Amino acid sequence: MKNKYILILLLALTGCKYSFDLDYQNAEPMVAIKSYVCADSAVMIKVQKVVPLARLATADSTLVNPRYTLKCNGYEVAAEDAMIGKGGMLISAGPFKSGDKIELVFESDDTGISSASTVIPDTFPEYELTLSRSSNADRNLKISYRDDPDTEDWYGAVVKWNGTQVQDVGLEEPQYNEVKDMQIIPPSGYDDFQIEPGAYSPIIVNIDGTYMYVWKDSDEADNEYDLTYNYRAQWDGRIEEVKDVEIQCTLFKLSAEMYRHLFAEYDRDNNPFKDAGMSSPAFTYTNVRNGVGYLCSCSAVQPEWIKDTLFEEQ
Repeated sequence: MKNKYILILLLALTGCKYSFDLDYQNAEPMVAIKSYVCADSAVMIKVQKVVPLARLATADSTLVNPRYTLKCNGYEVAAEDAMIGKGGMLISAGPFKSGDKIELVFESDDTGISSASTVIPDTFPEYELTLSRSSNADRNLKISYRDDPDTEDWYGAVVKWNGTQVQDVGLEEPQYNEVKDMQIIPPSGYDDFQIEPGAYSPIIVNIDGTYMYVWKDSDEADNEYDLTYNYRAQWDGRIEEVKDVEIQCTLFKLSAEMYRHLFAEYDRDNNPFKDAGMSSPAFTYTNVRNGVGYLCSCSAVQPEWIKDTLFEEQ
């Protein structure tokens, strides 16, 4: 009942209007830093100059005399860089390992000094994966893991699959297409606004065309995460069949910065009140000092491929 009262209150608030003026007078150009640092992988850090929206037509977006220092555990490390047009730079370095603290200090003549840091988390803890049928089409992958109760931890999972797509609608003979490293499909309605206790409403973020399921240990009392998904695409009322499927679930341990950044992305894309002019300020998260963006990190493990034998049981 409490949730229903909250919903009614929020809907009522959408009918109210509050206006305010933004002070652009003292807004200055700054830099945006964007990078996911993964343990044991090459690092790519994108830096761009950003200007206030009110001065977009007149401000110069050129980085003037850009310079930077990249450190690992307090020591400067070698890095390479390349300009992206006149207003951006791509910095490459690494790889680094779990436990390393990565710090970037960036400066240009007209943006001042900006900095960001992250500590790469250790590897995903001991785990077990169990595959079951959630519904006729959906699959449930249970991730059981050994979580440290004395620490706050953040996790992620990405599932891809190999198999055969079967298309037979409107064809004289079925057409079989072998596919590799296909993206899974989240369950329908996962991004709907949920007010019922226990409703399945996971945090799912699209990263470079791949769905990542994200959670924190305090959300899962039994150290188990249920990941529900589907293989099948649907269009014009038709469902594409699949067979001979195997899956691989890549497991991530996330830094606090990466979890908060991904949650902000989820909040921005799935806020149920955004079309009514309301939204949470969470999507403005940044861990860049004197700038915007994110320098965050993770570690990843890739278990063996798992054959989906549930098709044989249908």
